[in-house]
Amino acid sequence: MGKSIMSFLGVMAVGFFFIPSVLPGGQDMSAKGPAFFKHTDNILFMKPQKIVSYKLTGNTLLLRAETVGFLKRTNQTHETRLPVFSEQKDQKGTLILEVRFWAPEVFRVRFSDQPLPATEPSFPDEKARMLIGKPDEQPMVTLEENEKYLALKTSAVSLRIDKEPILLSARDSDGRLFWSQRRADVFTADVFDIAVSRQDDRTACFESFDLGGQESVYGLGERFDRVERRGKDVDFWNKDVIATSNTRSYINVPFLFSTRGYGLFLNSSCRTEWEVATLDGSTLGFSIEDGLMDYFIIHGPKPVDILQRYAALTGFAPTPPVWSFGLWMSRNSYESWDVVNEVAAGLRQHGIPADVLHLDTDWFQEDWNCDLKFATDRFADPEGNMRKLRENGFRVSLWQYNFVPPKPNNDNYTEGVEKGYFVKGADGNLFAYPPGATGDWIDDAIIDFSNPEAADWYAGKIKNLIRMGAATIKTDFGEGIPEDGVFKNIEGRRFHNLYTLVYNSTIAEAIREETGEHIVWARSGTAGSQRYPVHWGGDSQCSWAGLAGTLKGGLSLGLSGFAFFSHDIGGFIGRPSPELYVRWAQLGLFSSHSRCHGAGNTNSREPWSFGEEAERIFKKYDTLRYRLLPYIYDQALKCSRTAKPMLRHLVLEYPDDPNVRGLEDEYMFGDSFLVAPVLAPLDETRQRRLYLPAGVWVDYWTKETIESRGEWINRPVDLETMPLYVKAGSVIPYGEEKQSTNNEIGSIVLLEAYRGADGALDYNDGQTAFQATVTGQEFNWSGLTYKPEVKLY
Repeated sequence: MGKSIMSFLGVMAVGFFFIPSVLPGGQDMSAKGPAFFKHTDNILFMKPQKIVSYKLTGNTLLLRAETVGFLKRTNQTHETRLPVFSEQKDQKGTLILEVRFWAPEVFRVRFSDQPLPATEPSFPDEKARMLIGKPDEQPMVTLEENEKYLALKTSAVSLRIDKEPILLSARDSDGRLFWSQRRADVFTADVFDIAVSRQDDRTACFESFDLGGQESVYGLGERFDRVERRGKDVDFWNKDVIATSNTRSYINVPFLFSTRGYGLFLNSSCRTEWEVATLDGSTLGFSIEDGLMDYFIIHGPKPVDILQRYAALTGFAPTPPVWSFGLWMSRNSYESWDVVNEVAAGLRQHGIPADVLHLDTDWFQEDWNCDLKFATDRFADPEGNMRKLRENGFRVSLWQYNFVPPKPNNDNYTEGVEKGYFVKGADGNLFAYPPGATGDWIDDAIIDFSNPEAADWYAGKIKNLIRMGAATIKTDFGEGIPEDGVFKNIEGRRFHNLYTLVYNSTIAEAIREETGEHIVWARSGTAGSQRYPVHWGGDSQCSWAGLAGTLKGGLSLGLSGFAFFSHDIGGFIGRPSPELYVRWAQLGLFSSHSRCHGAGNTNSREPWSFGEEAERIFKKYDTLRYRLLPYIYDQALKCSRTAKPMLRHLVLEYPDDPNVRGLEDEYMFGDSFLVAPVLAPLDETRQRRLYLPAGVWVDYWTKETIESRGEWINRPVDLETMPLYVKAGSVIPYGEEKQSTNNEIGSIVLLEAYRGADGALDYNDGQTAFQATVTGQEFNWSGLTYKPEVKLY
């Protein structure tokens, strides 16, 4: 150890050069979440040092550990100010730590300095919890012990717990280390390892994992800045994003996975912070402002296995109805049935297949005055008009949000105030922002979905709209929930990110009870929200950056357990150029769901309003999508079973290929299509550089076969071309050309078989079932009572 380090340690020990906080008492009580503890001086962290006792009951190991205090403060050496930990040997306590195997590959870790709760919280109920899975009650664990460690073993995992200092690590059945806690190896406060900290009436828990040099990390919800999370800060508080190229997110999901072979699900809705190699390059750290840390470690080792086991904890996404996979047409907003009918007629006259027309904020008597009542003049006879539209192959989607404007002519506001259905402030009145606050909609009342009576009240109003003929509801907003609001059954600080799950579940369940279908059009979310599809990417800007960020958000969301994803074709904020509109449409029509939408009552998103060339190209891709509905729906059903996303990052299919880890501009659309959307204008480049993983690929447009060893290629493109490649061994089923799905797939009229590798298709859409195989150059199929056309490539 060098002299300068020894001197610094001596200085630290005697407290010399101590720099107190500039704030009285060294504390900034206004700091939110764990940041208060990490960035304030004179905060004591109680860290477990050695196991005192333990007891194994079934699959659960309960330990008591002695903790020692470490004071976090700031020291200075010359011009450098450093946060440091100083051990306080006279400060001792107890940590209770529980490890429970839920399945051979999944274990739960909980710790606190207080007794651990024996049951799950009573609110929310199961349909709106993040965690809905059940543990395996059958004995699966054996315990081994020596003087250095305890070891819990299942058929898949060996979990080692070092006795002093305490350290948890896990190996697979082959003895390969795939997960380990990280304990600080130096006195600087860069690694916030396992600890509990209390200050006045605030408590936080901290945890850190070891992060290997070649390890990549994915997940944490919808991230528009970057898909791979290593080295990127995470804003983990649901927000109104406004543009899709920043670090804010509508959907923060406390789940991630590592290419090392494990996933992490943090079962907490409290304010959370993540440090994925942002404070220390070898550390994945996370912390919550709460007195209980509760997380699951999920062994894969493959990412697809991790996703499936995560879904077993938080729920699989049900498959939305067939009609939802057709085109949705919208703008913000159609002003009358006359405009809606004009758009409907235009779609049919121009031969643009479509299934849904969406009424945004202006279907009420007053724009944005969300009373859930159709305007009596502009939207008269809603039942009759929606019935006529459905007869022409169009379903109607309706906008609403989780706020109620304080308008004297809004009966929902009056009723909600009288019955106490809205969020209150500390004074017992309706929640209000501090005097002087400015902004949009800040006077709106907030529906308290933690109140079962309020949720039932609102669900009843949604059911009435469905009975009138609406097919689904756009569950807009859900993010702007005040943590200092007073809710019926939960603290605001615990409800902010979780609110959206309860909100969407209330409306989605209301629709399902009326129609039997699983479908909303949702913006916000968290862990478990995948159970209530479909989520869309929010208010993107009409720019190439907005387009690229939208794809990143979709890929990241898919890596966070969401099978279905959509976005506003053309972008929402502004007016896209015809070229940008076409490129966005190409991506959008190869997403799980496709919607055209934009801000402004006259800011049309119908393809003919962008010129003849744009209309022709849009129609080509839209018609192709409808012909591919058998493939799309079959893939959707499989995604509901496996938790794979339809818009799929290549790391899920090629986890051992390091070249795909940083890719965020191409994806697999289901099992067979590799899609490389064009994300730059033609005046910048007329080539698309893309990566083909090892294997045989067929260019969908030219039918050129490429045998790749894992290679980058340059593909010439024009405006009409979005590069598409089909994986050899694929069998692609096609249906007939149609203008509307009419909520059915219909007959399979064509099978395309792509040879060059073995493959199989086990197809079943609920009406039609058949099997097909590709073996070498041979193609065989059986099960259909009729003969479709067959093409071999």
